[in-house]
Amino acid sequence: MLKRIVVFIAAHAAFFGVAAAIVVASTAEADAQTDNPYMLNFEVRGDTPLRSGPEADAPMISTLASGTGDVRLRWCRPEFAIEHWMFGSANRQRQLLDERVCEVSAGGQVGFVPGRALSVQ
Repeated sequence: MLKRIVVFIAAHAAFFGVAAAIVVASTAEADAQTDNPYMLNFEVRGDTPLRSGPEADAPMISTLASGTGDVRLRWCRPEFAIEHWMFGSANRQRQLLDERVCEVSAGGQVGFVPGRALSVQ
C-alpha cells in the first residue's frame, strides 16, 4: 500500500512539474508576441506634426519630436485586423502602420499622426 502511495505522489509531482514548465514556456512566448497594437507604447520616428484631425491638411496642434516615447494609439483608420498584427512579422506590422492614420495620445496631448511616423517601443 505504501508503495502505491509513493508511486501516486511521484506521478502527480511529475505531472505538475511538466504542467508548470508548459505554463512558463507559453507565458514567455505570449509575452514575446505583440497582441494588440492599442496596448503598446510607440515612439515617434522623426519630427511629426500632431494634427487636430486625420486629414493631412488638418490644423497642427504641435510637433512630436523624433524619439518621443510612450505614445499610445487611441484608434487608427482603417481599423487593424488584430490577427494580422498579432501573427504578422515585424515587416507586416510596419506595413500595417504605414497604411494608416492614427489618433494618439502623447505627453498629455491627443491628435492625429500618420502611422508611418510610429514604431513600437
